[in-house]
Order: sequence, then C-alpha cells, then structure tokens
Amino acid sequence: MTDFSFLADDVLIDALIVQVGDLLRQLIEHGKEGSIDLLGMPLSPSCVAVLEQRLGRGEISVLLDAAGRSEIQETSFPGVWWTRHTDETGRVIALLIEVAFVPDIVRANLDDMTRGCRRLLGSTNVARRTARTAA
Repeated sequence: MTDFSFLADDVLIDALIVQVGDLLRQLIEHGKEGSIDLLGMPLSPSCVAVLEQRLGRGEISVLLDAAGRSEIQETSFPGVWWTRHTDETGRVIALLIEVAFVPDIVRANLDDMTRGCRRLLGSTNVARRTARTAA
C-alpha cells in the first residue's frame, strides 16, 4: 500500500503559506496585523520543519527571557515572524507565525518606558548633584 500522507502535509503547508500571504497583504494595504497559532493545528514536527524551511530566515532575531524563553525570528519575508514561546522547563507553549511590523511582545510598554525614562534621567550627574543640594 502506498503512503500518500506527505500529500496532506504539502497541501496544508501550501494553504498556510497562502494564509500568510493574505495576512501580509492586509498588513501592507491596511496596517492590520495578524497571526496563525500553529499549536492549534494538526501539524507534524516534519510539517513544521518544512514550513520553517519554506519561510526561511531573515535578518532579525530577538531572544527574550521572561517567565520562560521567547524566540522571535524574522522570516525571509519582511513582516512575517516565526515566534516560539517556551515555559521554564523548555516545553513549547506557543508557536506562532506573526504578520506584523514588529511583534507585540517586542514592543515596549508605555508604563515600562516611563519608569525607564525617570531612571535614565535620574542617573545623570546633574540629577545626582540636584538631589544632594536639595537634601
């Protein structure tokens, strides 16, 4: 009996690539970002590997360590990102293809930026002299 299961993977991969292309067109034409949750799909590890190979690697990669590890890799298609989140034990808890100018997890939070700005400006010699004079 001939095994045709690889055909199902090829069709699924092509369908995902068409979906990514549609999301990328939406981003370009309307600024609308989107993502595809790959863990919620019936993808074999080999199917994921082929998809990753077909999308390729771009120039930008980001590594975050916060409540686990997040790896964000631009694909060879600008605006298309491969995002993998793992928990503290290394188990993959999210596997996404994100179509965005910059993935949300990389964008700085306004509250964090405000605290950082105060800390940055407070670290200058002028701020330290002013604090000593005021005391």
